[in-house]
Amino acid sequence: MRPEAIESKASELRHAVGTLKAPIALNRIASHLGTEINQQTFEDVVSGVLLIRGNERHIMVNKTHHPNRQRFTIAHELGHLVLHHDSGDRLFIDTHLRTYQRIGSANADVYRKPGSSTTPAEEMEANHFASALLMPRELLLSMTSGRDFWDELEVTALAAEFAVSEQAMTIRLRQLEVIDSTI
Repeated sequence: MRPEAIESKASELRHAVGTLKAPIALNRIASHLGTEINQQTFEDVVSGVLLIRGNERHIMVNKTHHPNRQRFTIAHELGHLVLHHDSGDRLFIDTHLRTYQRIGSANADVYRKPGSSTTPAEEMEANHFASALLMPRELLLSMTSGRDFWDELEVTALAAEFAVSEQAMTIRLRQLEVIDSTI
């Protein structure tokens, strides 16, 4: 799926739910999609799981991970639900990877997890969806004017406003060409 289409789907969902300010209310979005979110204890390498069985939809997130990491994982699993669920039962397992690998172009093998029904392309699409959902283009761009991103405290402050990691914010700012790869 093209990045513009993913951005559009994330925007449509936020507008349908009415969560347009940072930080984005993921619980409202999940509820709108009929999805229950639970915290679970997993091995550290597992960030979260989306289980679809009939009409039941469950996102289970690793409760030992940082709250910002949990938010990205929830948004990622919602991405699978919105972008990749057509019919039938499915299991999506999200392993804990560095954010730059998760959003960027990681080796395809990095996404292969026994039991998961996803492809590397689907994982990258879900990552893009998570970024677009948590850090909406229009909202983020409206908040970047006048900021000096050579000062890392600016990225830290912006990340805190959106309740995401500094790394996720930096990647999103690069994705939107607010900053270049030298920062």
